[in-house]
Amino acid sequence: MFDKLKKRLTLIYTGIFSLIMVFVVAVTVAIGCISVLRTEKDMLIADIYDEWREWIGSGELPVDPALVKKGEMMSLMYDADGNIIIDQMTDSPYAAALTAIRASWPEPENETELLYFRDTKGTLHFFLAGGCTFWENGQIQARLYTFLNLEDYYDMAVDGMYFLFLLCAVWIVLAAGGGYYMAAKNIKPLEILFAREHEFAADASHELRTPLTLILGPLEDIQKSDTLSTKDAQKISVIHQSAIRLLNLINQILEFRKTETQNKKLCVSRDNLVPLIREIGLKYKELNRKPAVDIRLVVEKEHIPIYFDKEIIQTILDNLISNALKYTEKGSISIGIRQVERAEVNYTEIRVSDTGYGIKPEALPHIFDRYYQEGGKHQASGTGIGLSLVKNLVALHEGEIRVESAPNQGSTFYVSLLTDNSYPQALHADSQEKESNVQHIEEAQVNQVSSSDKPILLVVEDNPDICDYIAESFSDHFEVKTAANGKLGKESALKEIPDIIVSDIMMPVMDGNEMCRELKKDVRTSHIPIILLTAKDSLRDKEEGYQVGADSYLTKPFSASLLHSRIENLLQSRRNLANHFSANAAISNKAAVITESLNKLDNEFIHKINQLIEERLSSDKIDISYLSDKMCMSNSTLYRKMKALTGLSTNEYVRKIRMKHAEQYLLEGKYNISEIAFKVGINNLFYFRQCFKEEFGYIPSEYLKRLKETGEK
Repeated sequence: MFDKLKKRLTLIYTGIFSLIMVFVVAVTVAIGCISVLRTEKDMLIADIYDEWREWIGSGELPVDPALVKKGEMMSLMYDADGNIIIDQMTDSPYAAALTAIRASWPEPENETELLYFRDTKGTLHFFLAGGCTFWENGQIQARLYTFLNLEDYYDMAVDGMYFLFLLCAVWIVLAAGGGYYMAAKNIKPLEILFAREHEFAADASHELRTPLTLILGPLEDIQKSDTLSTKDAQKISVIHQSAIRLLNLINQILEFRKTETQNKKLCVSRDNLVPLIREIGLKYKELNRKPAVDIRLVVEKEHIPIYFDKEIIQTILDNLISNALKYTEKGSISIGIRQVERAEVNYTEIRVSDTGYGIKPEALPHIFDRYYQEGGKHQASGTGIGLSLVKNLVALHEGEIRVESAPNQGSTFYVSLLTDNSYPQALHADSQEKESNVQHIEEAQVNQVSSSDKPILLVVEDNPDICDYIAESFSDHFEVKTAANGKLGKESALKEIPDIIVSDIMMPVMDGNEMCRELKKDVRTSHIPIILLTAKDSLRDKEEGYQVGADSYLTKPFSASLLHSRIENLLQSRRNLANHFSANAAISNKAAVITESLNKLDNEFIHKINQLIEERLSSDKIDISYLSDKMCMSNSTLYRKMKALTGLSTNEYVRKIRMKHAEQYLLEGKYNISEIAFKVGINNLFYFRQCFKEEFGYIPSEYLKRLKETGEK
């Protein structure tokens, strides 16, 4: 918001300064030209009189013939009868051109005239012409014309103009800098005030949400209790629903403020809009507590791909459908989507209509005004910002909203989005259609991960021959990385996160034991199997190797086949563990397997990941970026570690934890499908059902049905 204002003020200040400078330059040039021309005119008339006196006295020609040939100066003298007495124009290269504009010459009454013409090459020439009449005893003796070439002055003027324009350009740049400084200085108090207001809003949000969290959490725990009477359970449910409404109201106010302060950013992706409309419609069908109200979905096409901001569309529809439910006691609410064409422009139109109380004609122009409430006996409680928020969000989405309504007949709201709008100025996110294929999205985000499909083998060996031997032996099956000592090996391991490490012990700078100890102490690399190579084969040497955390120990000399077997055995053990975890077994069993099989640091890592997920289970913002930030790892490091330990990507692991809790909520029987989906942080019902089916083999309703059938048997 302030950036746009700052730019606008900068342009205004720069424009003002530039206009002033241009005006000054124009005035300066004009004054200079007028002054020079006036001086030359006066001097020319004086020279004509001097040349006349010299000619009368000595017969000397008015102009030096050399100047005539150069075209710098010419003269022409007539007697009283108009006969030429002196002709100093014939030898001039400009004689013909000047003669051709004879009518423009000044009258020979001590007058001057600026003459100009173009030659055959198109070059512009300037001459100052002066004419004087000489009298004696009341009789005209002669008329003398003199022509002075002003090309030198013209060239100087042109050069001066270029210089002044360059000076203007420099001035404009300086003016822009000065304008920006002045704009920033003037806006600074507003920015401070806005920042304080924003900080207050953020603090207020925090202070309001914190106690609400402490209200909602215990209430949900109380609702799970089997000791509550039916009456108390109903009261608790009312309190819980009221707290949720309060939380939604706070979120709505904050969202409205974002749109008002232009902090709300549009983030679009190209997707099929129909599933989102269906999802929202199904949500309200499940949440509908009015048996006399039928919620319908009207979809003309199953595939309408456009660019849209999912969060904004959800907020718009939530407000419109909530309003429809408020003001409809019986009848129906219709939610539809279609494609229309108006004035040769394609629109995707979302429609929410109801058969409720309707809106009075006099109120229709004001329903989108901030804090406006119609009043009357049917007025529901609220802040009056819902529809204003909707209008702001539609405008942010570069769409249109209109309403048709009649009292006691109902209302219909139309939200029109440009079908072919690609929103070049907005943020662009990955397509939501790819949500079911989130693994590929995550792998694309982790750009540091090796582009090769082969597992990564890191060989740390100071002997180049042995290093080359191992690299050559395993290059067909592994992407081989090498390092010449333990220090470089550690750095490479932290950078590449290899699948396995083969290292010599005796090396300069840092030996293999020390490198192994350092890597096993680092949570980023603690899971990586390490095979130590050495020429020492004593029991003590081997014990030392295992004490620093080595997974295997191989004595030199060794065969490539033996090393290959050791590597394959270690990797297979990791794969078996990961496969066991990713299989459709109970999550508790999976956790137990991991706990028993992993080292202390890796167990702590998994425990911390689980804790982070469960702390924000209801949020849909748990992804690899969030977890990597909390774990102080890069995205690629976290991805490779999760893949190595569990056989799952980070997002797949998060989804499994969500499904574990979804199953628990489902078995408790206290929540409907929509509520469970929201509790585990999935706002898309279709996606929730898909994830549940992938995890347990059935959609939630079928899962419960089969459990009941199994119990009856």
